[in-house]
Amino acid sequence: MVDYLRIARAYLRGTTAAEWCFMLLCLVTYSVAGEEVGRNQSAILGGVLSRKSYMAMFAYFNAFLLGVLLRDNIAHPWASVLPRYRQKHLVVAALIALFFLAIPMFSMEFVGTSDIAPTSVAVIFLTCLAAGLWTLQQPVVVIPFLVFVFASSSSFPLLAAFLAGTYPAASAVIAFMSLLALWALASRMLTLKEETFEYATARMWGDLFRGRGPVETRVDYLAALPADQRASLQNFDPQKVPFNNLKQVDNLAGYSERSLWQRLQLWRLGTTQLRASASVGQQFLISFIFIAGSVYIAPLLGAKNPAREFVVIMSLMLMTNPFNIWLLWSTRLHRLGYESLRPRTRQEFVRELGLALLWDMTECWLGGLLLMGIGAALWAPELLQVENILLFILGTGVGQLFTYGMMGIWLLKLLRRGMVVSILCALCPFLAMAIWFLWIGGSIGLELNIAIASVLAAVSVATIALAYRRWCRADLD
Repeated sequence: MVDYLRIARAYLRGTTAAEWCFMLLCLVTYSVAGEEVGRNQSAILGGVLSRKSYMAMFAYFNAFLLGVLLRDNIAHPWASVLPRYRQKHLVVAALIALFFLAIPMFSMEFVGTSDIAPTSVAVIFLTCLAAGLWTLQQPVVVIPFLVFVFASSSSFPLLAAFLAGTYPAASAVIAFMSLLALWALASRMLTLKEETFEYATARMWGDLFRGRGPVETRVDYLAALPADQRASLQNFDPQKVPFNNLKQVDNLAGYSERSLWQRLQLWRLGTTQLRASASVGQQFLISFIFIAGSVYIAPLLGAKNPAREFVVIMSLMLMTNPFNIWLLWSTRLHRLGYESLRPRTRQEFVRELGLALLWDMTECWLGGLLLMGIGAALWAPELLQVENILLFILGTGVGQLFTYGMMGIWLLKLLRRGMVVSILCALCPFLAMAIWFLWIGGSIGLELNIAIASVLAAVSVATIALAYRRWCRADLD
């Protein structure tokens, strides 16, 4: 019993506990007061905000983290030596899924009224649990999960009948297939071998989650690849292809005392070979094409007027831009110890790096404003009102400031806590801004929105000051 409790503590602490609490809070909040909000939205957005989607997201995202931790604990040499080591971890994982995922989902089912039958809750739990656990090996399982989350029961009578428990035979078949997938995963974990690529992938995800350096993680990842692929990737240096950075450095050379503007350009070159403006331009085109396609395809799925939601959501995503800004800066962390040896004081070093990061985020913000203006002019002209424009500029500007402060705090923690913390920190401000603009901001008036933005701006400034002080005293080695 002591061994099981010790294993359980390793699964239920830190980032995992924070993510579970956040998802549980979302599930409880919606079960108490969110039904009316989802009913008043368009078909697609109403599908995302429905009870079945909240249950699916609660089970899937928690199962994904559980799968990362399970593989990380099993992908060790002693897992094949210690008696019943893997079996104990599988038992603990099953109990965590039962007590921390299944029980809250069934409990929320009986809070108030609902159109989801208990058999459908069981099917959602089993399928999303299996999908989350299998995502690392088979990312394609994300597609049916997203289809289920976005589908609205009001637009698909078969889905509404299934959720109401009208097709028990179909529910039994889907539940059996999910149990079969869980059994296959357990068998795979019990026979996982060190020389397989799956073993190295499990170590890589576990290292990222627990904060191991990206250089060591890349070495382990390359070691598991075939010889031809390993040789080509070992000689690949993203900072030297296509030599853009080297040419830019030559253009900035020849100055005995560079100005702040020139120093910021040099600091930004150390993050990626692609300029932030070019990255924002690519994301802008992708987002624009996605909005255009969604506006014309969504009505075929039952949505009446989805343009407003798509334009706002894609603009906010372009502003947050977590994959092109957050992850690129996080991969730079292992070089900060060397960069701090340059002839700058620690205060100047931290200040100039912070301004370089702010420069990148400002370009993302301006790209989002441009996408919002063009998208609204083409597909949602009702958004082009003076009050809406002021609210969007003010709110997103303050939101970016808050995201900047949070990123400064959590990038420092990423040196010790892992990649997942940074991703969650990028996701939370985006969700907060999306909720504010889509469902709260338009109904509480401009004055109250300005008051909320002022409070958030004050908190952001305090957070930035705290992050600056911690970075000035941080150990970067």
